Order: sequence, then structure tokens, then C-alpha cells
Amino acid sequence: MYFIPNAYLSESLSDISIISDNSFRVSSNFEGGSARVLLLDAQTQTIRITPAGDPKRGMPNWWYLKVEGIDTSKAIILEVEARDDLVMDELTGQGKKVNPGWTWPACAALSTDRQHWTQTSPGKKQENRMAYRIKSRSANLWLAWGPPFTPADAQTFADKLAKTHSYAKAFTLGLSREGRPVPALKISEGSKPALQRPVVWIDARHHAWEVGGSWVGVGITEWLVSDQPQARWLRQNAEIYFVPVMDVDRVATGDGGKLSQPQDHNLDWSEKPHYPEIAAAQKQILALAKEGRMNLFLDLHNPAPGNKIQTAYVIEKPYMPKDADARKLRFVALLTEEFGELKQNPAKPPAENPEVFHRVSVPWVLEHSNANTIAFCIETPWNIPEGTPAGYALVGQKLGSAIEKLLHQAQQ
Repeated sequence: MYFIPNAYLSESLSDISIISDNSFRVSSNFEGGSARVLLLDAQTQTIRITPAGDPKRGMPNWWYLKVEGIDTSKAIILEVEARDDLVMDELTGQGKKVNPGWTWPACAALSTDRQHWTQTSPGKKQENRMAYRIKSRSANLWLAWGPPFTPADAQTFADKLAKTHSYAKAFTLGLSREGRPVPALKISEGSKPALQRPVVWIDARHHAWEVGGSWVGVGITEWLVSDQPQARWLRQNAEIYFVPVMDVDRVATGDGGKLSQPQDHNLDWSEKPHYPEIAAAQKQILALAKEGRMNLFLDLHNPAPGNKIQTAYVIEKPYMPKDADARKLRFVALLTEEFGELKQNPAKPPAENPEVFHRVSVPWVLEHSNANTIAFCIETPWNIPEGTPAGYALVGQKLGSAIEKLLHQAQQ
């Protein structure tokens, strides 16, 4: 048995990425991996971990590990302890603890090949941890907070679409502070001149742990290149950009990202961004706005664990461009038609720190684009049975349909 009492945990132990008890082994030495092993017992096949993320790099709630040497005749037990580190509150600038619910999905993600992800049975809370009981038919298994989607996955996805569809162009938005490329796609089919095409900009993962955003964007894009008539019309009449992972650095290192220091990634849309990928996105969006084509911006996120409803942050009218409010309301109506129910969170400067509002992606885009530009933060629930690649893909298809209806109806 491998066991570390909590009293003896130190910062150096977060660097231990391979732990074994005989042939029963746990590792996290791969892109996006994050697990600090507290206990490993081959006899009972019990694994106790806590997320290994650096609190300075965001909420330490993301975990992702590989288990090898499993005896398939009996179950393994994964116990996940939440961290109690302080992270900096974005409004007050004071330290605060992260609610354990952010670390404990009702069901964990599992895979035998890191390609196909499903969910475990629901976990059970035991004292200060969540325990997941997993019966595996494979001796090797990957387990994670949610279905991982790494910068390498983003690059593979962009390259694959560019190879299989001539109208899809893979490009690099820019390099991160730590030198990682930020993969992106541009989709535009046919001979219609670019200056006659409205632009839709979609990005995800300003907060590294919010993996559902990437999968929803993948769902939109896969729908967009399909043979569906709506999808065909949209790509032939508009220009669509998709950035699957904005905060590539913290996704790659298995950190949470949200509330990171010195700056939360999604609060970096200022005149002098800390993160080069934000500056690169701003540069392209400003150029598109100068051409009068910046039409719709979607920033894809996941919400709090208790939110089970598709959500859109709806900027209040005083903070919308002068010709955009009617379009905003129409898009909200289309989203409601697609999802049946839509939670609408009104968005305006917070009383505690109103200046922070103008450093968020959506308000910044609205303040620097065209008179009819609309923009939304879209949050897709993760703590539900549909929090899988297939479930997220369906959300993406519905978002794609709403986008097409908005733009198509405007041309009729």
C-alpha cells in the first residue's frame, strides 16, 4: 500500500506523476494530467487522489489520471478529495476557498483508449471525499473530472477538418506565454466574396477546467461541415472562426485556470492583455469589425455544478451596440426554441467592481465591434448525464441551427 497522511503533504509531492503498488499503478505524466496520489492499495484497488493543480494557476478542481494493472475481476474505488487552498476572488481581490462541488462531478469520465469517453455510475460522498466505484473490463483505464480535450486534441481536430474539407482552413491564432500554439479553424465555402460574409467567432476554454466548452464547439463545427442544408447555407454565406482552447497553457498542465494569477483569462480583454492569445484574438476581431463584418461572438463555458439548464448571459440593453438589441432578443428566442428551456442570466457591471465588466470577453467585443454585433457567454451544464462528448455535440448542433436561422432570416 502507498499512503501519504495529509499532514505530510508538501508542494514537492504534487510533482509525483507515477505511483505504483506492485503492478497496480497510477500516473498523470501526460498532457492535461492532474492527480496527487494520497493512497494506493492494490489489494482493495483503492485510489485516493486530490487535484494536483497550482492554486496560482486557477481553481484546483481538475483531475485526470491513468490506472494500470487493474484486476478486472473486482472493482476499483477512486476517492477524490477536494482541495482547501485559497484562490483570488475576481471581484474583491481577496482569497476564498473553492466549494468542493466543483471538484466532485456526480459521475466521473472514463475511457479505455482516451478517444471514447463515457461516465461512471454516480459517486457517493464519504466524509470529505467523493468515491466512484468502477468495474472495468480493461486492465488499463483513464479517469477524469470530465471528458478531456487538450491542446493536442485541438490541433488534431483542426488538422483533420482542414484535410477532409477544402473550405476549412487550420491556422494558429498565436503563441501562448509559455510558447504553445493556439490552434484555430476558419470555415468559409464557395465563391461569395469575404467582404459580403458576416463573421461568427466562437471560442472556448478561457477557463481551462471547463472542458465542455471545447466539446460544444466541436459539435458546432462538425455540424457545420455536415451535409445538413442549414449547415451548408451557413458555411456558404458566412465566415466562421473556431478556437477550441484559448488557455492552452493551463489546459496542458492540468490546472483549473479560473481565478488564476496574475489575471483570470476571461478578464484579460483589456487594452494591454497579459495573455498573447487574447491579444491575437482581439487583433483579428478588430480587423473584422473594421470591415463591418463582426456579426456574432460566442464564448463557450461550463457553469456551476448545480446549474442543470442551458444558459446564456444576456447583456442588458444599455451595454449593447445601438443597432444590436433586437438581434440579441431574436437570438435568445431562437435559442429558447432549440433548447426548449433557456436560463437567461442578465449581465451588467457588478456593483462590487464595475470596471471588471469591461475586461470580460463579451462586453469587450460589443464595445469594439459593429453597431449590430451581438455576443453571448454560453454555459452548458456538465454535472448531468449528458455531460459527455455526445451530449455536448447535441448542444453544438442546436447552437449551429440557431446561428443559421438568425443569419438566414436577416437575408430574407
